[in-house]
Amino acid sequence: MRHFRTLLAHELRTALLSWNTWAAAGLFLALMGGIHFFALLEGSRIASERTPVEATLWFFWLPLLCVLPLLTMRSFAEERRSGTLSALLTTPASTAAVVWAKFLAAWTVWVTFWLLFTLFPLLVQQRLGTPGDTRLSDPSVLWGGLCFIAVSGLLHVSIGILCSCVTRSSALAALLAFISLLALTAAGGAMESLPIESWAWLGWLHEPAAHLRTFAHLQDFAGGILDSRPIVLYSTGTLLCLGLAVLAVEGQE
Repeated sequence: MRHFRTLLAHELRTALLSWNTWAAAGLFLALMGGIHFFALLEGSRIASERTPVEATLWFFWLPLLCVLPLLTMRSFAEERRSGTLSALLTTPASTAAVVWAKFLAAWTVWVTFWLLFTLFPLLVQQRLGTPGDTRLSDPSVLWGGLCFIAVSGLLHVSIGILCSCVTRSSALAALLAFISLLALTAAGGAMESLPIESWAWLGWLHEPAAHLRTFAHLQDFAGGILDSRPIVLYSTGTLLCLGLAVLAVEGQE
């Protein structure tokens, strides 16, 4: 545990001082700030059932695909390319501790980005809103959506870490993470759109498709519905990806 805390502190310090983190933060805030701005404009023109915050959170997949791979692509690929990973693995710390430290550091940075995003709706509510009026920003929707981001982010970040473990190229790691996250995000909707009920030999896909509906999970969390199924899905998927990451790192020592 002592080695793990040291590794985690080192990874957080490295992330704080890395230009890659600051560039990703700038891209994230510019992207989400722009989306929220246009959601406010759209809400002022046309009456909608969704608040601007809810409409903004519906585009969570944009920073997920564009920003998250930037945070995870260098975690192992860059160290393997530069040769520092071999030296790190010769220390008393276990491979699992190294993988978990990098994972938790990247997840912490990712959640921090989203906490910074809350400044936009809170500032809008303070400047333009009135007490008790939730048309601009419903706190339950905002924090429920952020809880979904944090829980699902466990699996999303672990996928990025795994992709970085299997290659020496940071660019290839980012591309693999992009493709994997895109497939995961779209899988549920794509599978449910298929007429699998009419195909007897594919009928078993209907139940997995129901569990992979990422946007339905977001809607449930934002609506205050706490379902254990997505929590189990994301947590078990995280453990699987990190377990594979440990095996990938150990196999390339």
